[in-house]
Amino acid sequence: MMHGGWIFTAVVALSASGVAWCADVPTDTLPAPPRIASLTSDVTAWDDLPNYRERTVSNGRLGIVVTGVAVYDIAFYQTLKKPWWGGEKSDFHVDNDWWGNYSMEVDKLGHAWGAQMLAVTSASAYEWSGMSRRESLFWGGVTSLATQTQVEVLDGYTAKYGFSLPDYAANIAGAFYPLMQELWSPLRLVTFKMSYHGRRYEADAYRGRAEPNRLEDYSRQTYWLAFDVNGMLPRDTRRWWPDWLGIAAGYGVDNAFAKARSDRIREYYLAVDLDPSRIRTGNRVLSMILAPFHWIHLPSPAIRFRDDGTRVYALHF
Repeated sequence: MMHGGWIFTAVVALSASGVAWCADVPTDTLPAPPRIASLTSDVTAWDDLPNYRERTVSNGRLGIVVTGVAVYDIAFYQTLKKPWWGGEKSDFHVDNDWWGNYSMEVDKLGHAWGAQMLAVTSASAYEWSGMSRRESLFWGGVTSLATQTQVEVLDGYTAKYGFSLPDYAANIAGAFYPLMQELWSPLRLVTFKMSYHGRRYEADAYRGRAEPNRLEDYSRQTYWLAFDVNGMLPRDTRRWWPDWLGIAAGYGVDNAFAKARSDRIREYYLAVDLDPSRIRTGNRVLSMILAPFHWIHLPSPAIRFRDDGTRVYALHF
């Protein structure tokens, strides 16, 4: 079960990550990607995970961060307590919805993306407290997974849900993907993004409500792996390819809530990827505004592939 709380998480995450990226960046020269996923980092080693020797952690700032995490966790729980866990209780049970579920696995990608964004936000806060980047990413992943674990355990005691093993696997992957990017440089060339199509709208047959559930309308969501073409090119040819122009492969579903599985259609995309966070603006405020777009796939030309045919879009959301 993917929960609507990821949208709240994402908004906070995108805003905080943009601020954190620009906090220590000179105005005259700005790195292309956000700071916590810099492509210019040296090859990493595990001995920095964690490493308390390189920097001095401010106890005061760390206290603020820990307090903020606690406040967020309480708010997160209170927000979802009634709509998600207010129904019939049950003994703890496990749900193994690995393949062919109601959303055709789009909810699993939503879990991973939401966990990634919570990890990014937490890591930015930990780095502000004085931790090294890798240490911050480690504890950011731990913080994200702790929140997601709380959600899944509560699901396990709710009759209509259950502790979903594939959801939890997606949570782990998303929470620690930023850390893996830091430790293994080839992954820095692949960004996990999402896009949202506000015009696609369908009745929420799965939940049985008269009005659609906007937070779980998976037909509106597409998840992407965006490839940094410039970073993949030989160094002496990179000047011919814009930093902000890449290629993305996407996955989504149409008619996600159709009662008949045969009516749910898997969709695959190949698209141009536009990443304004990589533009060297020379302006700290503008760079701060553009930074969150590193994790969002913007409307762009795309080709959609699915069983009933192929379609070309001048702009796909």
